[in-house]
Amino acid sequence: MELAGSRARPLAGACALAVLSAAARLAPYFTIYLMVRAIILNWNDLGALDLPFLWGLALATVGAAVLHGATGYLSMMLAHRAAFDVLYEVRLQLMDKLARIPSGYFNQVRQGEIKKVLNDDVEKIEGFIAHNLSDTVCAVALPLLTIAALAFVDWRLALLLVVPIVVSFLLLGSALGSPEGAACQRAMAQSREKLNGTTVEFVHGMPVVKVFNRSLAAFGRFEADAREFVGNIKWATWFNARGMGKLYAAVGTQMLLLLPAVLIILPTAASYADFLSTALLFFLVGGGMKEPVMQMITQALGVNGINASVARIDEVLAEPELSQPEHPVEPTAFDLAFEHVTFSYDGKKNAVEDVTFRVPAGSVVGLVGPSGGGKSTLAALGLRFFDPQEGRIALGGVDLRDIAPERLTELASSVFQDSFVLDDTVENNILMGSSAPHERVVAAAEAASIADVIDALPQGYRTVVGAGGTRLSGGEAQRLAIARAMLRDTPLIILDEATAYADAENEAKIQDAFAQLAARKTVLVIAHRMKTVRTADLIVVVDEGRVVGTGTHDDLMDACPLYRSMVDADERKDAWTLTVGKEG
Repeated sequence: MELAGSRARPLAGACALAVLSAAARLAPYFTIYLMVRAIILNWNDLGALDLPFLWGLALATVGAAVLHGATGYLSMMLAHRAAFDVLYEVRLQLMDKLARIPSGYFNQVRQGEIKKVLNDDVEKIEGFIAHNLSDTVCAVALPLLTIAALAFVDWRLALLLVVPIVVSFLLLGSALGSPEGAACQRAMAQSREKLNGTTVEFVHGMPVVKVFNRSLAAFGRFEADAREFVGNIKWATWFNARGMGKLYAAVGTQMLLLLPAVLIILPTAASYADFLSTALLFFLVGGGMKEPVMQMITQALGVNGINASVARIDEVLAEPELSQPEHPVEPTAFDLAFEHVTFSYDGKKNAVEDVTFRVPAGSVVGLVGPSGGGKSTLAALGLRFFDPQEGRIALGGVDLRDIAPERLTELASSVFQDSFVLDDTVENNILMGSSAPHERVVAAAEAASIADVIDALPQGYRTVVGAGGTRLSGGEAQRLAIARAMLRDTPLIILDEATAYADAENEAKIQDAFAQLAARKTVLVIAHRMKTVRTADLIVVVDEGRVVGTGTHDDLMDACPLYRSMVDADERKDAWTLTVGKEG
């Protein structure tokens, strides 16, 4: 109901109608009971039967059947309408939440997990409300209403029918909560995820596998994971079969308990008619209790799965949001300053610690260091993907936390190593929601040295690229991202490893595009290749989350051993690449 929001009332109506449907389904048993009792009481003088009363019972039976069908239909209709509204509202809540949480969240969580919450988990809740809510309420209400109604006839026999139900749920709880049950569920989940990953890897890597003649080895891993999964399925099947067997046995004892109980208890009945009609009622209803009880157990297991989906949605909705300043401040300058910044992802180990440096307005500052040293973390902090636990990051002297988040996105652009390409046209990929005219898009593409690639595409700027269209190389995707940044024309630009894995041709074009982009901007560039930042106005060397050197290239070659060793390693790598290229 919390997730349903304003749809709580229609859902409550659907549940109420489901209870009424269950009561209507039960009513014919009691109208028939009253009819049989009346006939037996007047067996020796059928002419004395109260025919209007019997006709009333018959009409009530037909009416109950009609009411059962009508209320069941209305309950399902209400549930379906509410389910679609809940689907819409929950997705809106999630999208609104994702828009307000720090962008760094998306770097820590895999896209598949977010997709699972937005699609699979929300669809599960929608499916449960639309198709299972009414059945679940009926499955719970029918046995309870049956026991309550039978208690008015004979509370002792009604109590006897409760015992197998209680025992069955105790067995269910002990099975689900047992160490074997937990281990079985865990093994199933792990082997399923492992097989899914191996399958995707096997399919996507098939061209490479064939080239290197590793088909048998790759298939061997897939086969091993598939066998493990099948083995866990067999284990789960055996475990569930044992559990369900016990449940069926427990529920089935109702009739076994009723027979001796009727013979012992009912001989004390006031009349033969009472004895026979009551015994008939309990045997009819008791025999029919097995189906709704088993349905109740099945629905309970389904609710257990829905609870897991709700928990995952709640986890996203509980994520801390990016703080909003009460009185936003507008920066008037665009120098970027890190002042004694300390940040930890997990609250235990610091990713960066006491980092202080400044990117003057209109300058280019390079950030270099070993892999895992904290460069990308500083880039993320500079864009306020996260807030530091200590210190502050200021733009034009204004703490980033005092700038409205939407305004900060208008002031800063970024180009990352893994440039995201939408499954859309080239033009829309450059626009990214902007309403700039086509001429400006073309100008940005030309400045980013990507216009020649776009012109060669089948439909030019209208060509669909991304997952469902033409694929761009890594370097081309990076230049497309640079074109986006150029179109936005923001005063602050942060580039994270923009040429880390580009080939020589693409790197040269990316460097040209970068030079165009960086003109008269405040730029922080993170690079693995030392020559990318050799001409930067300032270079900051980071190692193990700390600044170990600052200065120009010449300054650092003299004063920073780590920087000098990285430059030497970079030059040796380039020389080796050149030698191999000539030999080839």
